[in-house]
Amino acid sequence: MRCRARGADRGRDGGTLFLDEIGRCRWRCNPSCCVLSSAASCSGWATTDRQGDVRIIAATHRPLAQHTQTGAFRADLYYRLAVFLIRTPSLSEHAEDLPLLVNHLSSDGPRNADQRVDPAALAKLAAHDWPGNVRELEHVLERGAILAGDEAVMTSREIDFGLAIN
Repeated sequence: MRCRARGADRGRDGGTLFLDEIGRCRWRCNPSCCVLSSAASCSGWATTDRQGDVRIIAATHRPLAQHTQTGAFRADLYYRLAVFLIRTPSLSEHAEDLPLLVNHLSSDGPRNADQRVDPAALAKLAAHDWPGNVRELEHVLERGAILAGDEAVMTSREIDFGLAIN
């Protein structure tokens, strides 16, 4: 596919464009996404006509097929993006992985990389519904690490879920 798109980036051939929360995209910005998906074969949105290959990955927690049927999401954009669908379960659907995720995120975090989470704190984390999924878990652990300071172990006292959004 040949196309012309404006932009400063060159050499993105073979790259990936990640559109996070595409389901939240307002109707008026949907055409821009259609242009992006058409221009996906342009090399980094170069300023000249070129053949290229750019992978587009879009993510959302919203049921786009249903939103397409109700008119809340553009059908043409949905069918451009829906080449290969992967459903990833929410954190509450695979709570058995929570200890592994906590271990990974707490050791990979910006604060104390050697900080452990005690069993009571892990139990408090396991009892939570996680409406914000892994992002929420990541922020709860970061907040806990900040509250724990230089302590080697994060306790349930430091586990704070912040403001709940209903």
